[in-house]
Amino acid sequence: MSLGEKWGVGSFVQFAVVDREEDVYRVTEQLYHLESNRYELRAETSSPFYRATVPFAPHLFGSGKTTFCLSYLELVQRFRETSLSSFALDGSRKEFLDKLREAVLLYVDLTELKPTDPKEKSLEWAVYYLIVQAAYVSIGEEPKDEEDVYKECRTRAHKLIKKIREVLNMRTDQFLLVAFDEVGVLDTRGQYFDLEVNDEGRVRPYNDFFGIVRGLCKQDNVFFIVVGKSKGLSIKNDTASVSKVLLHFISLSPLNWSSIVEFLEKSHLKVQTQFRVCDILCNRSFSVNELAEALLEYTGGVPGLLTRAVNMLLNYVKTRGQPFRSKEDCLSCMKEDGFRTVCSQPFVTRISTLDESRRSVLDMLLMMALYRIPFKADDELNSGSYLFDVVTEMGFYRYPIDDNTFQVLFPKMFIRNLKNASSFSLLEKILLGSLNMEPVDCFFSSKCRVFEGIVAIRLVLMLSSTIRNEFRELLGRLSATWKKMKLPIHGPSPLHYMMSVSRGKTRSESNKEEKTFGCNEWNEIIHEALCFDKVYIPVEANSYSPDIMFKLQSPDDSNVLMVGVACKGRWKSEGIDWSDIIEEVKKFLDPVFNEFLSQALECYHCMLIIVGTKLALNVTSRLGNQSRCYTSGMRIGGNSFEIPPNCELVILCERDVEMLIDREILNGLERAFSTSDNPPFGDLGFNLLRRARDSFMSWQ
Repeated sequence: MSLGEKWGVGSFVQFAVVDREEDVYRVTEQLYHLESNRYELRAETSSPFYRATVPFAPHLFGSGKTTFCLSYLELVQRFRETSLSSFALDGSRKEFLDKLREAVLLYVDLTELKPTDPKEKSLEWAVYYLIVQAAYVSIGEEPKDEEDVYKECRTRAHKLIKKIREVLNMRTDQFLLVAFDEVGVLDTRGQYFDLEVNDEGRVRPYNDFFGIVRGLCKQDNVFFIVVGKSKGLSIKNDTASVSKVLLHFISLSPLNWSSIVEFLEKSHLKVQTQFRVCDILCNRSFSVNELAEALLEYTGGVPGLLTRAVNMLLNYVKTRGQPFRSKEDCLSCMKEDGFRTVCSQPFVTRISTLDESRRSVLDMLLMMALYRIPFKADDELNSGSYLFDVVTEMGFYRYPIDDNTFQVLFPKMFIRNLKNASSFSLLEKILLGSLNMEPVDCFFSSKCRVFEGIVAIRLVLMLSSTIRNEFRELLGRLSATWKKMKLPIHGPSPLHYMMSVSRGKTRSESNKEEKTFGCNEWNEIIHEALCFDKVYIPVEANSYSPDIMFKLQSPDDSNVLMVGVACKGRWKSEGIDWSDIIEEVKKFLDPVFNEFLSQALECYHCMLIIVGTKLALNVTSRLGNQSRCYTSGMRIGGNSFEIPPNCELVILCERDVEMLIDREILNGLERAFSTSDNPPFGDLGFNLLRRARDSFMSWQ
């Protein structure tokens, strides 16, 4: 069976439109603002500060732009008794909403934009004629000859709107909503028109286009929505100052789990409408909830990916003749190379053709996606580019947090294809591998996770590098076991965020929460970590397991070393004390020895590394201001704890910690996270992330 036969993507499904309540509310609000202030546009002495309001969705492949436009009035009807009911509490707003529910939507595809006679180079005339063409097409008629339309309308806004109302058989008081799609074509089509040149000699076709839209907004009962793959923030800034049009971003969030469940339950086959999609894909042992979880994990909830994935799953079930039996069965299908290739091909093509100037940004965006570090829409990368636009340009997805704050979403579906599409650095392979291993909702925002993730990446790069480095030599001097490992290790290891294995228990005497390991769970984690070449980081920020775990194995299998890393004390003002160190040792070395090493061969060892920044004075004096290794049988903390057999404890002093994390980066992280464990990341700064990336690249 050929790839096309097995993974056909032809849509034979009627997909339901779900979610979008917040977006519908915001668009409705902006349309109301235009209506209530339209007199400002027509007044001879209009305020220099007034801007015509237009909802604007600069998004990428598969975000649901076109579907949102075409479904907007349907969604207004659907939400009029729920989210829009609060909008209509005011009398004038209720009247506006009542009229909006009777509006006519005219969809205009700007990919059809082209110069037309008799005004060959006039963008305004080309846009006008395209609107007239769209009106005729919407009622199933052939468009009239352009010269005839020009004689009737010319470039007079009131004549154009009158013509449109006649074609669509609309009342003069009925709302007309024009949805311009694929506005990004102006980047390439703009050269075909006579456009205004600014003081710098640059032509910005969007300024001219939105100037045309502003002129049309002066007509009664006319509204616009503009969407398309475009440099949204640059356009927004330019048009506000030149064309006097204020663009309001439409967020178009990816779908969450509950929305995907609704999507599956409401979608049905076009031919046999009695069959729901979920009924075809699921049998008794495989629920719709599990199917939604699987789809969310691999598509990130991106509507375009989601619809392609469901089509391919349906085709797969059809050729196989039976539904999926379990979530694992469904996931194994989505992991197949053919499935991922066909599903993600239009997305991957865009990312894989990046130029060098964007490749350096890709590393940082991958880190932002992995650690869920938000960015503001107006954060600058350099003088001519912004994160908001770069994410769109690369084919990433923006996950909106609020009106001006976004996160980078990198769906798992096309990571493997992206890795195969071009040559990637060791850092990119680690980051892509990490994103590929984890479901979307395993990521988090926490200063601990960012700090520990940076330490983990640095360790992997140092241990994988063939370049001589002081940190590896230091550990070789401190630990005889480490010296036997014969580094470097082979190949990069992705960062695997494992689930916490800790359980809560209350101490009656102090009423403080203590977390203890379940023996079976801990034993399972250790065995898994010893079997697979991955770097593990627990999901829970306050987990009592080590912050980082990984395995080292000598080439001849003569020694296996289980390494745990505890990042301690960076944000603790009083510094890390011996009691803190002993607590970490008991939480890692004791369980590992009791549950595994006590019954294992002599070639198995365990090491705990304390990345101890801001050591307390009593620890610093005991160490003599240098890193120390405590081996089996040695006692620490005033002889209160003895290191178990085949175990080692390494405490790194602040100076040696800087081999892992540069002081400048450490200080930057400390400033950014000085307020809380889950900060807004506003102070993290893109420059800090750039420094971290440059630090990583130095080991490649």
